[in-house]
Amino acid sequence: MAALPLDQTEQIVSRIVALLQQRERAVFAARQSDLAQGLSPSVYVRHANLHIQQPDLGFMRQLAALDANHPAVATALDAMSYGIHLHISLHQQLLTALPVAGLSKLALTLSDHQGQAIWLCPKSVIGYSDVISLKAGILLLAPRSLLTPLASDVLTQRHMQWIRPE
Repeated sequence: MAALPLDQTEQIVSRIVALLQQRERAVFAARQSDLAQGLSPSVYVRHANLHIQQPDLGFMRQLAALDANHPAVATALDAMSYGIHLHISLHQQLLTALPVAGLSKLALTLSDHQGQAIWLCPKSVIGYSDVISLKAGILLLAPRSLLTPLASDVLTQRHMQWIRPE
């Protein structure tokens, strides 16, 4: 088999790099009902990010439990297994009921319905080092966790809200 000329090889490599860069920036937005029906294989090829919009609490709890019996959760876990980054936007009213420990083990990002970042902290004691690097948003603490006075001061200075679920 004859080798391709150098300029043709460079052209092919440049096109592949451009396609990969395009995929890295591509976001596929879906609702829970879309996930329950499954995703087309082309989504995995063309998108590196999956934005799940406004799922219900049952979905979030089953996702935290890695329960693949739920069709939408199975699709989300499948996407993660292909290296797709998950971002989930939630209604703020759900925050107090979220399973912080289970969700914090997953490679995903969260935001509320207004786009404000949600940070998960499953530790029983949250100190200065846990909050100093956080950007603006809402800190979701584990139930019965303690927030040290210094950590509380940092959050107050940055006008960050913290929520301890039920």
